[in-house]
Amino acid sequence: NKSLSYKEFILLKDSDPSVHSLFPFVFGASFEGGEVRGQKSGSMPPKANGKDKKKQEEPLEVKLQEEVKLLERARNDMQVEESFVHDKYKQIKAENERLQAEINKYRSRLGNATEDYADILEHRQEQIKAEEVKLRSMQAQVEKLDSELKQATEEVKNLKESNAAQAAKLEDASALLQDKENLEDAVRKQHDLIEKQSEELKYLRNKLEEQDKELNTARGQLEELTLKSSATTELKILFEEPWILQTSHARLRGDVPLDREAGSLCVLAGGKLLVIYGGMSRISNQTQDGLGREVAVLNVETMQWERPSTARTPMTSHSHTGTVVGRTKILVFGGVKGELAASDISILNTDNMKWLVPQVKGLEKPPPRHGHATCAVREKVFVFGGMSMEGALLNDLWVYDQDSLTWTNVTICGGHPPSPRRGATLSVTEDGRRLYMFGGNDGSRPLNDVYFMEIERLTWGYLPVHVGSQPEPREDAQSTIIAKYLIISGGCTQGGTRRLGDVQVLDLYSPRWECLDDGSYTVTMPWLKQRAAYSCFCGNKLYTLKPSMHEKLWELQVTEFALPEDIERLRNSKKRDLGVSEKLQLLDDAICGVSSIELQWRPPTKNTDRIERYKLMIATSTGVVKDVYQGKEQRFKITGLKPNTEYILCVKAIYDDGSFLWSESKPYMTKL
Repeated sequence: NKSLSYKEFILLKDSDPSVHSLFPFVFGASFEGGEVRGQKSGSMPPKANGKDKKKQEEPLEVKLQEEVKLLERARNDMQVEESFVHDKYKQIKAENERLQAEINKYRSRLGNATEDYADILEHRQEQIKAEEVKLRSMQAQVEKLDSELKQATEEVKNLKESNAAQAAKLEDASALLQDKENLEDAVRKQHDLIEKQSEELKYLRNKLEEQDKELNTARGQLEELTLKSSATTELKILFEEPWILQTSHARLRGDVPLDREAGSLCVLAGGKLLVIYGGMSRISNQTQDGLGREVAVLNVETMQWERPSTARTPMTSHSHTGTVVGRTKILVFGGVKGELAASDISILNTDNMKWLVPQVKGLEKPPPRHGHATCAVREKVFVFGGMSMEGALLNDLWVYDQDSLTWTNVTICGGHPPSPRRGATLSVTEDGRRLYMFGGNDGSRPLNDVYFMEIERLTWGYLPVHVGSQPEPREDAQSTIIAKYLIISGGCTQGGTRRLGDVQVLDLYSPRWECLDDGSYTVTMPWLKQRAAYSCFCGNKLYTLKPSMHEKLWELQVTEFALPEDIERLRNSKKRDLGVSEKLQLLDDAICGVSSIELQWRPPTKNTDRIERYKLMIATSTGVVKDVYQGKEQRFKITGLKPNTEYILCVKAIYDDGSFLWSESKPYMTKL
């Protein structure tokens, strides 16, 4: 029944929180006026009305027992509560004492702290004063900073304006950068386009070059076709007989040599190779040196020039002679080697394009010379005339024997020798019995006279020609002899004033000159060199080189002569090819057996329809002649003959008017 103040209850509750939960449960405590009050001991908590009514119905004794139990339980609870409260009181009292001691301690500390705080306050006041001084200084600094801030603000404003300007510039720069990027992109595109166009241009250039090559090839082919189409075939009447003159032209390619004077031109291998050696030019010393040492070879079948380096000579040479010996060798004699006239021999082998210098035997040898004439007769080479190292004209005759490697000075046994001269021509007849010399220059004028020498008798003779139009006097011409005709071509007139290209023919049996070709092409080529070797003969062909105006030997003209006897042979060959015959002929394709001969014959082409019959006659070795066939057939087989026996057969054609024609007799042999 003890009442607790609010403060005591709080202290009790804070020290033992379970007290707060026990009081309401055990005592039904409630707060009234700030105190906690419990019910009186032995009192029971009020019961619900329903239960009370029910209790009243129960027997009284049971009810009392229940109340006793309740009271005993309440007494026990109160005893526990009392013990608990007593202990709690002791705790609170001890706590109060402890708190009082702490309060005293705090009071002491408070006094000390007050003194300390006074000292601190005084110190703080001093600090405040110092801070005030400092504050005033800082205010001054703040004012200064405000001024600087204003100035900085002004500068910032200016900077902002500048930044705005810079931003505008930056924008402009950005726009320019964008324009630059656009331009770079456009440039890249243009570059790609240019590269593409460059590739296309390169492709077109290559294509154009190919087309140029094709055009040049076509132009060359056109020129070649034009040259080939300019080929002519003419029928000439010379010495009251027909001559056929066939002329063809071809463009030359390859390593085309330069035009030159005083070189040598030879044709070898049956007309398949043309070889030029040496010569001189007035262009420059370097060109002069190159021309004088080189050998140029033209393959007539391919029309390609070559200048083999293996054939170059150590020294330059001009005004020499080149003579074909055999099919593939050229014997070069005399001329001017370097600066001096020479009399040595060198041989060019065109198979390997190398030079050979024969070891000449004996002490006798011709003196050095140039402008002489040479001619090969089998194994011997004849040399006539020329000009000596001192400038004297010569008319001596020397013979070089290729077998014995010796020189012989020919002693003339008689006759009328030609006058000393340079630039003459020397040719040999087909039977090798005569040499013919034409033209030259005796130092005062060019000549057109003809001399001959009997090789076996070693006698000179003059050949007077009073019939026909005499050829123009000349030197450095070319000549050859075909059958009974001496043919000359080219050369130059007095002092080299005019180059000639005509072809003149002399009948050696009945001396008479005729013009085969007037050589009018020289009029259209004023750049021709007067002393150049442009032409040479091989058989019945004349090979003529024609230079361009740029001094390149780029055209070849081939003139082929068909003499009257050649025309007759061609006519007979054509008749045979066409089956035309004027005779009755036994054919050679007879079939000879052991006891038989089967043969056929060909009637003459004319009047074949007038033949009534053929009669085949046979003759034995004993002289017995008989006819074995008569009829119109042109083939018959003879049987009943002896083996390994020769029989003579001929056939007779009998015409409707009684005339007849015999074939030639032919022998036939039966088999064994």
